[in-house]
Amino acid sequence: MRYLYFAVLLLTLTGSSYAALAQAPAARVTVSGFVQDARSGERLAGAVVSDGITGTTTNTYGFYSLRVTGSNLQLQVRYLGYAPLILPAGSLTRDTLITLQLLPLANQLQEVTVAAEKVTDLQQANRLSMRSAELKQLPRLMGEADAVKALQLMPGVQAGREGSSDMHVRGGGPDQNLILLDGVPVYNVSHLLGMFAVFNPDAIKNVDLIKGGFPAPYGGRLSSVVDVQLKEGNNQRFAAEGAVGIVSSKLLLEGPVKNEKTAFLIAARRTYLDAFTAAAAAISGEKVSNYNFYDLNAKINHTFSPTDRVYLSVYGGQDRFSDKDEFSGTGYKEEQQFRMRWGNATGALRWNHVFGPRLFSNLTLTHSRYSFAQDAAFQLVRQEVKTQRQTDYSSSIKDWGAKADFDLAASARHSIRFGGSYTYHNFNPEASTLRTDTLTLTSSSFSTIRAHEFYTYADDRLQLSERLQAIVGLHFSGFAVNGAFYTSLQPRLSLGYTSAKGISLRASYATMAQYLHLLSNTSTGTPTDIWVPATDKVKPQRSWQATLGAAASLAQDKLELTSDLYYKEMQDVAEFRNGGDFIGDFLRSGPQTNFSNFVAPPYETRIASGKGWSYGWETMLRKRQGRTTGWLGYTLSWSWRQLDSVNFNRKYPYTYDSRHSIAFVANHQFDERWSLGGSWVYRTGFATTLPLVRYKAYQEPSAQRPGVDAPFVETVDYLGERNNYRMPAYHRLDLSLTHTKKKKWGERSWNVSVYNAYNRRNPYYLYLSSTSSSISSPRRLFKKSLFPVLPSVSYGFKF
Repeated sequence: MRYLYFAVLLLTLTGSSYAALAQAPAARVTVSGFVQDARSGERLAGAVVSDGITGTTTNTYGFYSLRVTGSNLQLQVRYLGYAPLILPAGSLTRDTLITLQLLPLANQLQEVTVAAEKVTDLQQANRLSMRSAELKQLPRLMGEADAVKALQLMPGVQAGREGSSDMHVRGGGPDQNLILLDGVPVYNVSHLLGMFAVFNPDAIKNVDLIKGGFPAPYGGRLSSVVDVQLKEGNNQRFAAEGAVGIVSSKLLLEGPVKNEKTAFLIAARRTYLDAFTAAAAAISGEKVSNYNFYDLNAKINHTFSPTDRVYLSVYGGQDRFSDKDEFSGTGYKEEQQFRMRWGNATGALRWNHVFGPRLFSNLTLTHSRYSFAQDAAFQLVRQEVKTQRQTDYSSSIKDWGAKADFDLAASARHSIRFGGSYTYHNFNPEASTLRTDTLTLTSSSFSTIRAHEFYTYADDRLQLSERLQAIVGLHFSGFAVNGAFYTSLQPRLSLGYTSAKGISLRASYATMAQYLHLLSNTSTGTPTDIWVPATDKVKPQRSWQATLGAAASLAQDKLELTSDLYYKEMQDVAEFRNGGDFIGDFLRSGPQTNFSNFVAPPYETRIASGKGWSYGWETMLRKRQGRTTGWLGYTLSWSWRQLDSVNFNRKYPYTYDSRHSIAFVANHQFDERWSLGGSWVYRTGFATTLPLVRYKAYQEPSAQRPGVDAPFVETVDYLGERNNYRMPAYHRLDLSLTHTKKKKWGERSWNVSVYNAYNRRNPYYLYLSSTSSSISSPRRLFKKSLFPVLPSVSYGFKF
């Protein structure tokens, strides 16, 4: 019934907006247009536009619409990193389209007050934004700035295991983050097993993180939205930038094509680890592993008229790993080979159209694909008899979609967004093939699964009074798969109040639904996780979240202090049952002498589902201008799970539950040449499961152990409660020193970074071991670390 109340309220507010349109005083006119970079033509999202009385922010595509008094109009525009613009527009008697151009600041030493960018706009208050220049100031792992690693330093965001690109936001799983690249979902964001993200930092324009108070246009995930917007291409002049690091190099080219109406951008990056390993193999004469990755971004846009612009964007990237070993002895030769490949591809065709001074539209066609494949081959030649075996495994997901988004400036107090989307999913969750000398066996839990997903939404941003704002919205979604049809009506509500002293108070409530599950193969430590859909046997995930927060600008608006409380509940979260995975199930199922009878069980029978809940407090003090920039963040949090048939049906701490988390990030610009940056992180250790005792168990012969025809004794570990032990605390210091110099041809820079500067041996995992196989022999707890201190150097250039 409460959803019906939300629907009635939204329709009432929308109706009042149209009434406001009809009754608007003649003295008021609408000024609209785009805010863009004067030197590159890039349109700027999140810029603040005001007439000194009322204000608005530009949308994702840089469009603004402002209802103003037509006489003696003076527009003010502010955007972090750019010089403020004050534009006298005189007296206007009719609606007018004005493009506003901002000049970027030459460097961070220019301190410009950006008071209009206080967190008083409710829509912006729910976002944590990071721009390209801020990303590049952070310390770099192996010489690469990384957008995902930067977000992992934000309050409320936990990184996964060290080096990983996983994000656990407010107690959620890595699958519960909607990660968008120019509006297209990306299903795997990792290169080099998580050491790098797939986003080329040189191509990034802006990154937004939304953890709560979700706007109505977003859905499909429970925990967060990560919106990565890439540069569109410079339509004023040709430009290039790139870098050479110790493991990879990158290059970006952009420029106009014709008459400043068409612009392009191409960005490429590749490792050369395979070249190093090949050289090492040639020198040593030994076989070594081979690895490389690449990614490519290409974009082009054309302006047909002041109200029409079309964009085409594509991305492709892949990782490849291979390993080969050979063994020989008297009368035999053995050869083993292992290969693994994974990668993403995305594409978007986008059309921006301005119907009038108050109505903006964006129509988009999208495609996204993620695929993973691995194969292992074994060959043994003994006394001229050859034995061969090969196993192949693959998984993929492909999406084709279309969506329409509209922004309507209904009146000075109402700003309405509405739209919808359709996505066709094609899942190949898991396909395995086993080949031997005598048979070929193909197994799949499911053949191709086809699903249809849609959503429609509307929200209204209301200025209820000078100090009180509200965003009221509805998001309705549906999912059809294999005869099952799920729907979800999701109310969204955000409230904000700004006191006379500039302190902002905010509260939000949002429900979300997620029709996809990510099943993690915990036994391999590689990117073998599979995406599977909800079916008639596996329900979609659902959640609701409530937040309460405050924000204040300090020190003449140079510092921003935020604080938030949150509580979140999740239903029908899923993971493999105790000891389950998918590749291992294929290799273990059935007696080895009877492969022909093997049929892999459906993944639905191998998972457990249940509920999760999390709650906590986050606070951050941030400085975004001047010589010294950065932030100090702290999170106090709890995250729990309770799944059917897991942990005796009792609740247990989520694996990535961490009670305390601290991140301190700073960058200081000494002069126009030298800058020093650093970050220090601390978090309570994650939860893990360790055996409590060992005992002897007498087993009877079974078909699962061919050749064993008598009772035997096995040593068995009793695990007790799931996640019954805490790993040691994690902490790490990273440092970065950059020297930049202007040259006749442009600009060059040297960056030296140190990852894990004081060589903290943080545990990657824990294990028990003893020096004897005797059950009475005591076992000691050992930790395995991944990264020691890692220095790196990179050379960058720009012209």
